[in-house]
Amino acid sequence: MTDISPDDETKANNGPREWRFVWRHRYAMVLALVVALMVGTWVAQSAARPLLWVAGALVVAALVWWCRGRMVLARERRALGRVDLSEVDRMSGREFEEHVAALMRVHGYTAVTVVGGADDGGVDVLGRAPDGRAVVVQCKRWNDPVPPNDVRAFIGVLNSGYEGYQGIFVASSGFTATAAEEGKGHMTLVDRDGLARWMAGVEVPEPPRG
Repeated sequence: MTDISPDDETKANNGPREWRFVWRHRYAMVLALVVALMVGTWVAQSAARPLLWVAGALVVAALVWWCRGRMVLARERRALGRVDLSEVDRMSGREFEEHVAALMRVHGYTAVTVVGGADDGGVDVLGRAPDGRAVVVQCKRWNDPVPPNDVRAFIGVLNSGYEGYQGIFVASSGFTATAAEEGKGHMTLVDRDGLARWMAGVEVPEPPRG
């Protein structure tokens, strides 16, 4: 494998966005190209076997889907890298929900869906943790700390319509001391400092065990 010099890495990082994506995923893309060529050769040599053509098409489609997913995540990661807490403070509630959902996706959560709205029932985002556990997330983009009543309400949601889900409560302005105490053992609380660490990629919140 050819060594990459620091100068080459710097040039890649300073180039156009598309080139930066290609550079960061160069080995995976080369592997995908090799697999696609192998599949294409295999299919071309088996022209009289329709099922092999179908199998080859499915493999190529899977590769295209994988590359598309990687590109979407790369775009979200770039967008998140330009956001700080001061910009979070200017978001609407819906924008904050989308922001939290994007953080989840780029840090290993899957099946992430924003469901917040007027009739969300106290649930803003659904998804699965990297270990496969189902999670339900409530987001509060407030100027003041979340009081205990809202934490109790979310506990009620977890105990009624979302049995089997683990709860994560993300609050841009944190929680009052009483609210933080109420949430212990019931959910993962992500306060302002925790949100900052999450956005920096330093510490990714995990749903509670049990």
